Amino acid sequence: MPGNTEGLPGIAYTFRAEHARRDGTIEYLWDFDTARVRTSSDSVVHTFDAIGWYGVTVTVYRNRTAIGSAQLLVNIRTQPPDIPMVAIPAGRFLRGSTRVSQWEQPVVAVTVSTPLLVSAYEITQAQWERVMGTSPAYYRGDDLPVSNITWMDAVDFCNRLSIRLGLQPCYSIRGDTVECDWNASGFRLPTEAEWEYAARAGTTTDTYAGDLADPFAGCLASDTLDPVLDRIAWYCKNSDGILHPIGQKQPNAWGLYDMIGNVSEFVWDRDSGTQYSPSDTLDPRGPATGLLRHIRGGSFLEGAHENRAAARTSSFYPTRRKVDSGIRLVRRMP
Repeated sequence: MPGNTEGLPGIAYTFRAEHARRDGTIEYLWDFDTARVRTSSDSVVHTFDAIGWYGVTVTVYRNRTAIGSAQLLVNIRTQPPDIPMVAIPAGRFLRGSTRVSQWEQPVVAVTVSTPLLVSAYEITQAQWERVMGTSPAYYRGDDLPVSNITWMDAVDFCNRLSIRLGLQPCYSIRGDTVECDWNASGFRLPTEAEWEYAARAGTTTDTYAGDLADPFAGCLASDTLDPVLDRIAWYCKNSDGILHPIGQKQPNAWGLYDMIGNVSEFVWDRDSGTQYSPSDTLDPRGPATGLLRHIRGGSFLEGAHENRAAARTSSFYPTRRKVDSGIRLVRRMP
C-alpha cells in the first residue's frame, strides 16, 4: 500500500507477515475487521470495499499455538484531490518593506534558487477532507479555504497527500519535532521568503496590485475600504466577517489567487522575535530554533495593515488552531 497505511477502495493490496524462521507447521490468521482469512503463506491479498479506517491484525500460529501477532491501522480513502499548481521560476526579489514595521526590515535582495510549483489556490475544505477524512473548519463549505487548523495539521496533510500521490514526503515528524528534506519531491509549506516571492510576482509595492492608501489601516468604522485591496482580497472591510470561496478576486501576475486575504497562510519559518538577518539572502529558511511559526498574507478578519505582501504580524504555537488560517502548498519543480 502507498506508505503502508493509505489506500483506495476496490484495490487489491498484498499484506505480508515478517518474522524469524520457525520450525514446525506455520499458519497465519488475518483479520481485516470485516473479514478473516487463514493461510499457510506469509502473505495474503485483500480488497477493502469501502472507505474508512481498518485495523489489520495477523496472528502467527506454530503447530496450532499462537506465537505472536502484529497490527496495522489502514486508512482507505477516495482518490486524492487534484491540486492545481503554477510554475514559478527561480529569481531574486526585494524582501520586506520600510513603510510600516521594523520587523519587515532590512529590505535586501533575496534569491530563491529553485523553481517551484505553487498551488494556485488556498487548499479547500473538500481537498482537505479527501486526504484527512474530516475538516475542522468553523466556516463550512467545500469551496471555502480550509481553516481552523494547526501548523502540525498542515505538515501532516502535506505528507499524507505526498504519499497518496506516490511522492517522497518532505517532513520527518517525531513528536513535536519536524524536520524538512528540502530535496524531497513531495508537498510542503513555503518558506517565508518563498511565500513573499510568490505573493509579489515581481512587484515591490504593498500588494501585487499596488500600494495601499493607508498601510496602517485596521477594521475600525473610521477605516475605509481600500480600492486596491478590494480588487484582490477578502479582508475585514469587504468580507462581512465570513470566508469566501477561493479564486473570486483578481490573481497576481503568476496566476496565484488569494495570496492576500481570505485565510492567512502557514509557512515553514520559526519566529525568533527579531528582524531579518541582512546576510540571509540565499534561500532563507528562518531561525533554526524557536517555538512559534509564522503566518503570512492577512485574512478576512484583518485590516489593511496585515493584508500586505511584506506583513509579518502573526506567529503561533504549532499546535494552536487559528480560525482564519489555512495553507498553500509548494513543491520542487520535477
